[in-house]
Amino acid sequence: MALVVSTGASADDWYEYQSENFTVYSDVPERRVNQLMRDLERFRRSALSFTGEEETPENKNLRVFHFRDSAEFARFTGDRKIAGLYRETWEGPIIFSRDGDHGISGSGLIFHEYVHHLMRERSGMTYPRWYSEGFAELLASAELRKKTVLIGGLPEWRLSAWAEDEPLTLLQLLAPPPMAAPHGEDNSRYWNNYYASAWLLTHYLQLGYSAGHPDYRVATSNYLKAVAAGENPFQIFEEHFGKSIEEIQREMLAYMRTDIHRHRLEIPEYTYSIPRRALHENEQLFLLASEAMDFAKPALAMDYLKRSQQQGLGWQENLTAMAVIEAEKKNYKLGKKVLEDIGEHGQISHLTAANLARYYLLRLQALTLTRDWDEDIYEAAVKYGKIAVQMGPDYLPGYRTLWTAYQLKGESEDALQIMLSAYHQEPNHLNLNATLGFYLAHLGKNTLAREYLERVVAWSHSEDLRGRAESLLEGKK
Repeated sequence: MALVVSTGASADDWYEYQSENFTVYSDVPERRVNQLMRDLERFRRSALSFTGEEETPENKNLRVFHFRDSAEFARFTGDRKIAGLYRETWEGPIIFSRDGDHGISGSGLIFHEYVHHLMRERSGMTYPRWYSEGFAELLASAELRKKTVLIGGLPEWRLSAWAEDEPLTLLQLLAPPPMAAPHGEDNSRYWNNYYASAWLLTHYLQLGYSAGHPDYRVATSNYLKAVAAGENPFQIFEEHFGKSIEEIQREMLAYMRTDIHRHRLEIPEYTYSIPRRALHENEQLFLLASEAMDFAKPALAMDYLKRSQQQGLGWQENLTAMAVIEAEKKNYKLGKKVLEDIGEHGQISHLTAANLARYYLLRLQALTLTRDWDEDIYEAAVKYGKIAVQMGPDYLPGYRTLWTAYQLKGESEDALQIMLSAYHQEPNHLNLNATLGFYLAHLGKNTLAREYLERVVAWSHSEDLRGRAESLLEGKK
């Protein structure tokens, strides 16, 4: 262990902040973290007010990692120029941001992705891609003023979309994007235009009435429900809007040229207290290391974990996390030593249990590559996986390790039941829906797979993931 662990370095002081709907981890001065959280809460209230949704707390707080040092931020993201990013992880969605004059709203991406998060949490409906992206763009450009919030400004990050190209037609927007999108060099330009055009259509349907155009809000809602129910988006368009696609297209272009309207909301500043808690050193190192692993940066994760305080609070979690990283490289010595120290009946947390389950799973996976099997290793992976799930029922990595162990053994029904138990905890989790959809398809349960695969197509920004889901859906019509 002495070869792995170093106590000579110390991390900066990090704190955990809690507002009603966000958890922020940060080493930035308290005043600026408070402002960031107040902006996020205010934007959330604006989004709910605009949609008419009830103001109720979220089931699970979205987590934000807010960095003081742009160089440390760049160690995760690879780019210190961006203001922030949003990621889906097995521990839930996270926002990564860095301190600076730009503020959290300096990145439309963060607000854009948070709208997707809200739409999944608040609506059981699967939206067509043009509306999902257009609505996120519409709200993402919100301007937070002293006493009001303005919705509907042109997203600055889309200003180049129509420099050389015309907006996409409604026919192009209503068609499934992957079929319409070109490949090669023009791909990014197409998608920039797609997002901007989706913003324009959604803007017109939601706010055009304010500039004297017909009010299409009810028609839009009914149309989206019909499309979600499986109706043909082209055939039912005139039935719901009372006009042809071409007529709405002409109205939309006229609106773009003369009448773009911004909607003013009276949203007061967020004034509730935001308590903070100092993270003990091993805790903050574990959090940062976990995120480094999510970014597929094991060396960075190990760099954090090596600073851990031996035998301090949280030492067991950090040491087992290091054992997992070593096991990824097929080095199992540290893990064996850790297991000896913990003992057969040692007291462990759900995080330690999840790490130990992962350690045994990695050993089992290495064996299966040579067509070998070790029942004792399998049973240990299952034992610790079950402990992780029982002690931390909202911690999805524990479920993931357990169902993967069952899959390796060929226990498909047990694996599926664990996936469904995880789904009961997090029904709007993108990666979990993808896992369920692909696995059900693999088992030949095509009808059951469809609803999960449809969510992947509607929610994912990964062309590869969407393409795989679409391919399976097309084969199951």
